[in-house]
Amino acid sequence: MVKINYVGLGDPKAHFEALGEYRHKLLEMRKKHRPFGTDFLILDAAIKALDTAAYHFTREPDFYAIRVVQSLNNRAAG
Repeated sequence: MVKINYVGLGDPKAHFEALGEYRHKLLEMRKKHRPFGTDFLILDAAIKALDTAAYHFTREPDFYAIRVVQSLNNRAAG
């Protein structure tokens, strides 16, 4: 795979990790609205736009997915 560098972005993973709290707040706001109502859908569009941008710059399809962190003990036992 070819590595793509974006001028001025530096480390895209770090930048999009910093936006994780913003994404979380959008998810919390969306919970307060009727599913598939206009307010729900516009917040959903913002979340999807952030997810798409994260994928574009990091090439990780599920950048904001929950990641399981293994401890050294778990890896040694497995």
